[in-house]
Amino acid sequence: SCLNAQKAGAWRVELCSALEVGGLTPGSGLIQIASHYITIPIHVLIRPRPGNFTYSHPEMAVIEREIQNCKVMGVAGVVIGMLDDDREVDTVALKRLVERARPMEVTFHRAIDVSNDVMRSLEHIIDAGCDRVLTSGGKLNSVDGLDVLGKMVKNYGQDIEIMVGKGVNAQNIPLFASVGVTSFHVSGSVRQESAYSSDLFDMGYNESDLEAIKEAKRVIKALRSGNSPE
Repeated sequence: SCLNAQKAGAWRVELCSALEVGGLTPGSGLIQIASHYITIPIHVLIRPRPGNFTYSHPEMAVIEREIQNCKVMGVAGVVIGMLDDDREVDTVALKRLVERARPMEVTFHRAIDVSNDVMRSLEHIIDAGCDRVLTSGGKLNSVDGLDVLGKMVKNYGQDIEIMVGKGVNAQNIPLFASVGVTSFHVSGSVRQESAYSSDLFDMGYNESDLEAIKEAKRVIKALRSGNSPE
């Protein structure tokens, strides 16, 4: 998937494992080999387990150690997110992690979309010093969050990069661009079946598709140049 993204012209990749549970921290071996094979910036997802985004003290210690490991390996950025028991941004922990992560870039992931108030959460994320936020506008699908995304860009776009994610593709990118969004998180994933699948195990997997990413970039470049993407 990383190789496909680079070949298709992606500007950067978010590297993770276990997409079937929303993504988890990839192993150090994967980070190192991906860094060897691709030259575009790698941003590593730091998420120690599936489930919610409220972490225990030992889990926070794991997150801090993973951030330090990424810094040592020289990746461009990390993608993090944490909420407290009231589903508010854990601002104390977030500020500490942003400071630990520098000089890497820091993206706050879609934990914002399950917080109590996405606008209030965005203010906390900005105050903590994050470079960008990945969001679907607080909705299951980003198209449904279009109005909120527009408000985010209008009210806070000068303070943080608003990157839309979840259900983004070449067909709906112009829709997000119409409300001011300029950064797009595209998986372009397609299902790859396996001859080894059986009644006991499903060996199929999802992989980022070269042509889907290439088409998404073509649309983005056309929009940025002021031309019609059609």
